[in-house]
Amino acid sequence: MAALILVIIAAGMEITGATVRPVVSLAPNWSMIFRRESLTVSCDLASAPQGNQSYYWYRDNQLLPTNQQNFTIQSASMFDRGNYQCRTSTSKRSAAVRLDVTDDYAILQTPPSVHEGDFLSLRCHSWAGYYEEYTVFYKGEEMIQNSTSDLLSMGAVAINASGLYKCTKKSHFFYRPAQYKATISVLELFSAPQIKLSPNPVTEGDHMTITCDTELSPHRETTELQFAFYRNGHNVQGFNSSNQYGVPSAQLEDSGNYTCEVQTPTGSVRKRSGMAHIHIQELFSSPKIKVIPGQVREGDHMTITCDTELRPHRETTELQFAFYRNGHNVQGFSLSNQYGVPSAQLEDSGNYTCEVQTPSGSVRKGSNLAHIHIQELISYPQIKVRPDQVTEGDHMTITCDTELSPHRETTELQFAFYRNGHNVQGFSLSNQYGVPSAQLEDSGNYTCEVQCPTGVRKRSNVAHIHIQGELMSLAFVLLKCKAWDILFTIKYSGPKAFKMHHKYLQVFRIHY
Repeated sequence: MAALILVIIAAGMEITGATVRPVVSLAPNWSMIFRRESLTVSCDLASAPQGNQSYYWYRDNQLLPTNQQNFTIQSASMFDRGNYQCRTSTSKRSAAVRLDVTDDYAILQTPPSVHEGDFLSLRCHSWAGYYEEYTVFYKGEEMIQNSTSDLLSMGAVAINASGLYKCTKKSHFFYRPAQYKATISVLELFSAPQIKLSPNPVTEGDHMTITCDTELSPHRETTELQFAFYRNGHNVQGFNSSNQYGVPSAQLEDSGNYTCEVQTPTGSVRKRSGMAHIHIQELFSSPKIKVIPGQVREGDHMTITCDTELRPHRETTELQFAFYRNGHNVQGFSLSNQYGVPSAQLEDSGNYTCEVQTPSGSVRKGSNLAHIHIQELISYPQIKVRPDQVTEGDHMTITCDTELSPHRETTELQFAFYRNGHNVQGFSLSNQYGVPSAQLEDSGNYTCEVQCPTGVRKRSNVAHIHIQGELMSLAFVLLKCKAWDILFTIKYSGPKAFKMHHKYLQVFRIHY
C-alpha cells in the first residue's frame, strides 16, 4: 500500500498591479509517475511578449541545463523527483509544481493541483502487466465507483470535493486487495472578492474608482476573469475583463451598498463580494437664501446672500453663484455669493432661488425657494382739493396725500405738482399747492409726485379740477315795450356791471 499526500503551495497573487508569473504544467497531468515513464513539462505565459524569449528551469531551486519552453523527461528516474519552477527573461519565477517518481507496483494518480471548477480525474495506475479484474474508488469510506476502468472522472469540482480518496484493484491472484491513497485539496481558483474604494472617503465631484479585488491561485495566474458591479442590488456595470468601476464625477446619489462579482468566462466559478456601503460626502451644503434687512422696504439697499458651507479640507475649492427671481436669471454665475439691489422697489418682490456650482459644473446645487416681499415705504399719493367745489376767486389748496410705513415715519419726503402734465410746483417739503384766487384757467388735470432721498418716487392718479364761474343774483328787469311790459330773469356770469342796448328797450344799469 502506498500513500500520497498532495502538497500545494498556497501563496497567492493579487490581480491588480502585480506581474503575472508563468505557470508550470505537466502532460500527462499527474503529480506521480512510475520510473521509466515519460512526461512533458511546459512553461506557460498568459500573454507571451513579442520577440524571442529565453526560458529558465529550476528543480529544487537548482538551474537546469535547458532554455526551451517545453522539455520532456523520456524515462523518469528517482533523480527527476522535485519541485519544478520556470521563468522567462521578462517574468518572475513561477510557483513550484511537485513531481514524484515511484517504483511501487500501483499508485493513485492525481493532478499536481486541483482548483474549484477543474474537471478532476483520478487514475488507479499499475505497472504494465499487472493484472486486475476491476477497480473500486472511495472517498473516505464511501464507494463512489466500481468498474473495470482504472479512471475516475468527477467533472467540475467544488471545494467540497476535497478529502481522502482511495482505490483498490481486485484480482483473483490477491486474497487481500491492496489500497492506494491520495489526499485531494481543492483550492480556490480565486479568493472571494473585496470592494476597495479610491479615494476614501469620496467627496462630491471626485473621480471615484471601485475595485473588485481578488487573488488568483499561483498555479492559475493565467486564468481570465470577468467582473461585474452592483449598487443596491442593481447592476451598474456588466461582466467584462476590467476589475474596476469608475464614476468620473461622484454625486450624492452614487452613495449606496456596493457589491461586485467575479466569474470565469464560462461561469463555472462565480463569487460575490461582501457588501460595502459607500457614502459620498457633500463638497458643499445645499445653499440657502438669506436676505438683509430681514424686512425690506422700498428704497432699502437689499442684499441677498447664497449661503453654503464647504467641507473641511476642501475649503480652498472655488465656487460660483447665480441668482434667480421667479425662475428668471437676475445675476449669472460669478465668484460673488451676493446679489445686491441698491434701492429696492415693489417690483423686486418675488420668489428667489440661488445656485452654486464648481467651475467645471461637475457639482451643482440649487437652494429652496424664498419669497421676498418688498414693503411699501410710502403709499401711492392721492390728490385732495379744498374747497370741494372751487369757484372763481376762491383760495384753492391741493394736497398730495400719502402715508409712511410704520417705523419709517421720520423719513423726509418731497412733493411736486403738475397740471396737464406741466410742473406747477417743483419738489419741496410741502405736500400742498395753493392758488390764492382760482381762475377759470386753473382748471385742468392735476397730479402730484412724492419722492424720498433713497430714490423711491410715486405719482398719483389724475384728478380733474373744474373752476366754476360766479352766479349773479336774480335781477328783475322791467322791459318797456310799446305794447306790453315783459318781466324776465337774466342769469349771467361776467363782469360786475353790464349795459343792455336794444332798439325797443331802454338802457338799464344793473348792479348786484
